[in-house]
Amino acid sequence: MGFGGIIGQDRAVALLRQALRADRLAHAYLFVGPGGVGKRRVAFALAQAVNCLHRLPDGDACGACVACRKVAAGVHPDVLLLTPEEATVRIEQVRALREEVGRRPYEGSRRFALLDPAEALTEQAQNALLKTLEEPAGATTFILLAQRAGALLPTVVSRCQRLAFGPVPEALIARHLAAAGVPADRAHAVAALARGSVGGALALAGEAVLETRDALLSRLFPALERGPAACVELAEEIARDREGLGEAFDLLLTWCRDLLVTAVLGHPGLVVNRDRADALAAAAGGFPVEALAEAVAVVAAAREALETNANPRLTCEALLFRLRDLLAPASGGDRNGTRREGELRRPGA
Repeated sequence: MGFGGIIGQDRAVALLRQALRADRLAHAYLFVGPGGVGKRRVAFALAQAVNCLHRLPDGDACGACVACRKVAAGVHPDVLLLTPEEATVRIEQVRALREEVGRRPYEGSRRFALLDPAEALTEQAQNALLKTLEEPAGATTFILLAQRAGALLPTVVSRCQRLAFGPVPEALIARHLAAAGVPADRAHAVAALARGSVGGALALAGEAVLETRDALLSRLFPALERGPAACVELAEEIARDREGLGEAFDLLLTWCRDLLVTAVLGHPGLVVNRDRADALAAAAGGFPVEALAEAVAVVAAAREALETNANPRLTCEALLFRLRDLLAPASGGDRNGTRREGELRRPGA
């Protein structure tokens, strides 16, 4: 673990190293940033460094002592991780945590309580935590991990030292994947799709995400051409894979966004799907810019609807019908499944 393995979060790591050297750790931190960029990894690295039995001259953990190995394995008694039960962190969990951190460290020099994700704390749980943050135990540091500080009570945020975590540069992610054995071309393509998330990139690298994207697009545009019946059939097929539905929508969103960027700029220089730049350049001219802009908004709204437990099949059907309306020129087709010349152009056509 250790700080040395953290990529793309130099500022946050430097501030924590400085606090370690000066022996001035805050009693509570709020790590804010997108998912998968290293917040939890940095939190554990800090706990490891503080409790390391043979800390290195630069303040980092040795990684080899008993304490370091326990932290890395998630079994150190002084490093506590509080996660949701049934999507929320309840007040009873916070009360139990408060009782636990009130005790002296069992083995290390300092106790750490990590709450991830902090957004899962109910309002009652946050209020229960507030008193502890106001009157912290002497040898305990709280670390709240969140994607948005606005999801927490202002009183909680104000009692934490805030550290910002940004998206990890694509080049660093690609280099990290390549070092893990991912072929260079695939590493760059996956790094682009990961949108700054190292965790997301590692997950995508282990899946056939590029093949999934190509298979989705190869079915999508012909279905839009053929008409409503084909859209219903495809929607049912996509919705059947409940676990992969969010990823399918994410892939479609990036593709529509890339089509829009290519259409506006006239070239695919800033697209995410750079491995399909030729296909984007060939397809973008077949759609009005306004329609592409609305398509991006429609797919984003459908993706958000999935997070609110919307019916997957109905969401897919509504999305495909709307895309069929948008991604056809004003001259249109006969809507009976017969494609008129120039009505719709497939990616790469």
